[in-house]
Amino acid sequence: MRRMGALHGHSHSHAGSLPSGSTAEGVRALKFGVAGLGVTTVAQAALLLVSGSVALLGDTLHNGVDVAGTAIVWIAFALSRRAPSAGFKYGYHRVEDLAGLVVVALIAASAGLVLFESFRAFGATSEFGRPGLVFAAGLIGFLGNELVAQYKLRIGRRIGSAALIADGQHSRADGFTSLGVVAAAIGIMLSAPWLDAVVGLGIGLLIAWTAVQSGREVLLRLLDHGDPALLHELEHKAEEVSGFDHINDLRVRHLGRAVHVVAQVCMPAGYSLAGAHAVAEDLRHAWLDILPAHSVVDIHADPFEAGTLTLHRPAPTPAR
Repeated sequence: MRRMGALHGHSHSHAGSLPSGSTAEGVRALKFGVAGLGVTTVAQAALLLVSGSVALLGDTLHNGVDVAGTAIVWIAFALSRRAPSAGFKYGYHRVEDLAGLVVVALIAASAGLVLFESFRAFGATSEFGRPGLVFAAGLIGFLGNELVAQYKLRIGRRIGSAALIADGQHSRADGFTSLGVVAAAIGIMLSAPWLDAVVGLGIGLLIAWTAVQSGREVLLRLLDHGDPALLHELEHKAEEVSGFDHINDLRVRHLGRAVHVVAQVCMPAGYSLAGAHAVAEDLRHAWLDILPAHSVVDIHADPFEAGTLTLHRPAPTPAR
C-alpha cells in the first residue's frame, strides 16, 4: 500500500486543452438565463404600469439587476476562453471564481435590501392597485426565476462551475423574493397589509442564507481549499500506477473549472532521469484522465531508499 505523506525535485506540468464543450454549455446556460429573466422582467414591467405597485416595482428592478449579474458571469466565461499569455501562464480560468464572488455580493446586497424594506414596511400603509394583477406578476417572477435557476444549476454542476452554480442559486433566491409580491397581494385582498412585511422579512433571511452558502464555496476556492473528495480520488487513482514508492505530499487548487495538482513523489534512488520521467508521466496522465481537460499537473520526483529519510526537502522561506 503506498503511503501519503513531503518531497521535491523533478517537475513536469501540462496545461491541457482550453475549455471548449464545458464553456459552450456554460455560455448557453447564461444566454438562457438572460433571455428568461429578460422576458420575466418585461412581463412584470407591463403589469407594473397597470397596477402601480411599489412592491412590484422593487421586484421588477431586482430581476433587472439579476440580468446584469448573469451578464457578469457570461463575460467571465468569455474571458476564460483566452489562451495563456506571457503574464498569465495558467490562463484566465480564475476570473470565473472572481465573477462568482461578485454574484455572491449581489445576493448579499439583495438580502440587505429586502430586509431593509421589510423592516420599513412594518407600520406603513401599503398602497396597491389591482392586487390580482400584482398576484399574477409575483407568480410570473417566481416561475421565471425558478425555471432559469434549475437550468443554470444543472449545467453548473455538470461542468463544475462555481460561478454558474452561485448564479443559479441567486436566481432561485430571487424567485422566492417574487413570492413576497404574491404574499403582499394576498395580504391586501385579506385586508392584512402587514403580511407583506412579515413574509418579506422571512424571504430576506432566506436570501441571506443563500449568500452564506454560495459565498462559502466561492471563498474556499479563492483560498485554495483542497477538496477532500478530490484528494481521495487522486490518491485512489495513483494506486493504479506502478514505479514509485509513495507520495509524501499532494495538493490541489481550483482555477475556475480547472484544477492545479502538485504532487511530491518518492521514487527509487537508482532510477535514471528518463526512468523517473516515465513514471511521472504515467502518474500525470492517470490523473488527467479524471480531471477537467484544461487542468495542470506538476509532479516533483525525489530519490528514495527504504529505511532512509527523503533526501530533498523544500527550501525554507527566508525570514523578512
